[in-house]
Amino acid sequence: MATVNQPVSLAASTAGAIDPVAQAPVRNLALDGLRGIAVLAVLAYHFWPGVLPGGFLGVDLFFVLSGYLITSGLRRGARSGRFPDLRSFFSRRARRLLPAMMLVLVVSTALALLAAGQLPAGLRWQWVGAVTYTSNWMQIAQGSSYFASMEPLYFQHFWSLAVEEQFYLLWPLVLALLAWLLRSRRALAGGILVLAAASAASMAWGFDPSKDSSVLYFGTWTHGFGLLLGAAGAVLGERSGSAAVAVPRRKWTLIQLSQVLVLVAMLAGFRLLPDTSATAYRGGMALFCLLGTLLVLTLNMPGTLVHSLLSLKFLRWWGSRSYGLYLWHWPLLLLATTVFPPQAATAAVLCTIPLVILAAELSWRFVEEPILRHGFRAAIADWHHRVADQVKRVWNGATGSFSAVLPLLALVLVPACAVSVLLASPAHSELEQQLAQAQDVLAEQQELPPAPEASGAGPAEAAAIAPQQEARNSDRDPRTFTGNDVTALGDSVMLASSQQLLKKLPGISIEASVGAQIWDAPARLRELENAGRLRTVVVLGLGTNGDLPAGTMDEVRRILGPKRELLLVTAYAPRPWIGSVNKKFRAVAESDARTHLVDWAGAAPGVGDIARDAIHPGPQGSAAYGTLLFEAVAKL
Repeated sequence: MATVNQPVSLAASTAGAIDPVAQAPVRNLALDGLRGIAVLAVLAYHFWPGVLPGGFLGVDLFFVLSGYLITSGLRRGARSGRFPDLRSFFSRRARRLLPAMMLVLVVSTALALLAAGQLPAGLRWQWVGAVTYTSNWMQIAQGSSYFASMEPLYFQHFWSLAVEEQFYLLWPLVLALLAWLLRSRRALAGGILVLAAASAASMAWGFDPSKDSSVLYFGTWTHGFGLLLGAAGAVLGERSGSAAVAVPRRKWTLIQLSQVLVLVAMLAGFRLLPDTSATAYRGGMALFCLLGTLLVLTLNMPGTLVHSLLSLKFLRWWGSRSYGLYLWHWPLLLLATTVFPPQAATAAVLCTIPLVILAAELSWRFVEEPILRHGFRAAIADWHHRVADQVKRVWNGATGSFSAVLPLLALVLVPACAVSVLLASPAHSELEQQLAQAQDVLAEQQELPPAPEASGAGPAEAAAIAPQQEARNSDRDPRTFTGNDVTALGDSVMLASSQQLLKKLPGISIEASVGAQIWDAPARLRELENAGRLRTVVVLGLGTNGDLPAGTMDEVRRILGPKRELLLVTAYAPRPWIGSVNKKFRAVAESDARTHLVDWAGAAPGVGDIARDAIHPGPQGSAAYGTLLFEAVAKL
């Protein structure tokens, strides 16, 4: 029987002892399982964001694995005494990445015809970003938001492929330079860790809770710490020589325990770290990547409980097809949510899941694996031979050739449909056009002369008018408020409903814009107050784009003073902070007699034309929004 301090090996074969190995296995099956967990987290995050709000970290885990595996391969070449063969390196990357990507681009674009009158917008520039691996920078240039987009891009998820490919392009040269400057393995690993820390610090330093964080999330440098941490792990994990190292039994137990704790902490991150939280940007994502790197390093030791768990066939299946699953899931999900009505969102997800699995399996079996195994030329030559044989059989009317007609037609029609969709894709979605039109209407309204009660050119005039306005307000019948008495601040939901508000409350002053944040309300209200333009009734239709910071409503009430009425419109959106915002709104309304709740969150589920983002109302919803606010003003 082994004593407590009896050493054990790193790769097990017999009971009570594990034979040491000199080299890591050619393919670490546990890493495939870890990749499977990463893709399952991403799928769950997009399919059920409320259930797994931190599932976006699966992409960061992909980054860690990519940095680790790519750097391990490059370092093996360096240890053999030769400069890495970049031609072979990029050829392998092309065989792995391009076939599945081009298949998804063509087929998904063709399938967009099923959306009928709601073709995805901006497909042409999205294609350019995809094929040039610049999707992240293209989306930044277009002002796209990953977390608060009105209409998510059809190929929005290609941003992560762009970040990885840019890393593949630059890293071999950067690694060679660092290895030349920092001669020892420890110094090299330390240098890479410094780069990773600088990357994480740039994200933390650049994060501003009052602004959209998509630029930081999409940025190659600001989001590159996962790749760099994985690369540092690859250097630290190198083994010199071929001698096996005995591991004391106590240390072996500690390694197993640490693996379990790290894996549990990472799974907890998927559940507990929301994508828009300050914690995520100020070290949360970087800490998750560090845990992932530590786990990957210990998975070089077969025989542990976690290694065996991650080597399960179920997880390895998801891991081996993770690339295809990641590519297919997003466009198919958006297409399903377009075809299905908003009330059938669950049905859309349930229909999407088997389609994604089927598409990924077919892609792996008939496109990705043949090219990986035989190369582009041999695979294409084989496909050409098969197609030519089927065409010949159909042409000659051979027995049983009718079954080949549909696949042959698909080879012609699918690319043709993709081209037609690309040509027909509008520059802006219907919702974006609707909001742009509403913004123009509001701009025209602001150019009109203000209502007498709202006039005032500056602080001096406002001070002169204020006593007269307060006197009128004190004598006013509480049921005689009109649009001329109302100032409304809102986000894109109010903007989408602005024409209905102008119709139902003529004279209302509306300031609404896409991406407006509730924490900006106090500053804007103070500006209006100082300019003498803040009216008797103030409406805040905010909260869609972020949670309500502590003290915000107290500051709002101080600015409004004891005479003004405040209407808080509850937010309705499939976002994790909405419940918190509405709870705080209700608490404020219950505690203050001049603060009132307008329950859009309660009315919106009954609206039949909410946009496919499940946030913005269409014509019917805009009318319902306007009626709700009109009735609230009438009851004051």
